[in-house]
Amino acid sequence: MQEVSEAFKQYRIIMFMDRASWHIGNKTKKWENIIPLFQLPYLPELNPVESIWHLIREDGDLKNKTFKTLNEAEIKLEEYLKNLNPNTIKSTTLFNPNCPFKH
Repeated sequence: MQEVSEAFKQYRIIMFMDRASWHIGNKTKKWENIIPLFQLPYLPELNPVESIWHLIREDGDLKNKTFKTLNEAEIKLEEYLKNLNPNTIKSTTLFNPNCPFKH
């Protein structure tokens, strides 16, 4: 956040954020030029990365896997992400056309 604030200090930034514990509460430093806009709680369909995580869990050969080290898990995840087809990413992260929150 500090880097973004400094790099774009001449701008007013509205940053869309989820409600992760490090984004909210007293731990978050308030930046003069950054206004957080928080995602509504319990609406993962508004966060495209949730769809990618679902894809990884289901199709990434990571479901119910045990790794000996964190590094081993990271290598497997990185391998899967590097081989993802851009069209798969696009189709996975698009909003459902029946979603009431579409614009």
